[in-house]
Amino acid sequence: MRALALLGGASLVFLLAAVACDDAKKPPFLPEASPSATAEATPTVVPTPTSAVTVPASSPTPEVHDLEGFKQFAAKIVEAVASRSGQLFAERARESSTKCAGTEELGPCAGKPAGTELEGVWWGLWRTDAVELHTLETIASDFESFVADAEAGEGDGFGAGNAVLYALAHDRPGVFGEGEAFYAIVTGIFEGDEGLERGIAAYQFSFDGERWRLYSVIEAGPLYEEWLSGECGDCYDQWERWEDVP
Repeated sequence: MRALALLGGASLVFLLAAVACDDAKKPPFLPEASPSATAEATPTVVPTPTSAVTVPASSPTPEVHDLEGFKQFAAKIVEAVASRSGQLFAERARESSTKCAGTEELGPCAGKPAGTELEGVWWGLWRTDAVELHTLETIASDFESFVADAEAGEGDGFGAGNAVLYALAHDRPGVFGEGEAFYAIVTGIFEGDEGLERGIAAYQFSFDGERWRLYSVIEAGPLYEEWLSGECGDCYDQWERWEDVP
């Protein structure tokens, strides 16, 4: 895991303001079902009315826009960790897009010609100027690698080395400048260039009026403690340890 430069906490937001157009693209709606084929001209038997009651199909439980509602949603992230599947993050992704000016020296547009259009989920290294737009496939596969590569047999002051959902947090605005942000902070211990080291991935979600959507991912290596301590004013204004973490 690369060592991180100790730049100001606002550098990520500043860079994003220079290159990002926060245009989220919603998944297309499914087309309406086409009309069925013409029925054959055969006599129709009219059924005799009965007193049977039709039971409507159950609908999904509505998701709620507050920290308690986010906690209920986060149970799905616990399931994703257990199954080592990143599909949830791809399904819930809210993609952002940007059009390159051709003069950028940092960020996803660095080295790309003017007019290049990029799309994906924002990703960044905490307190550095490393910012990218990752595809949905990359976001999902990175999560799966994070969970699979964690050293379950190790441990430190923050717990065991296996990947776990460690805490939930809230901030306004988020690290990437997106209105109200809710974070699911996943951590584990990994084999690095200088031996074992803990890392975190903070998955930033926003609420679109109906459900929780993934807006960005923030990773941290040596500065992981800021996200696990509950005492980082640059990271969040509310922090709560996940209920199953000792």
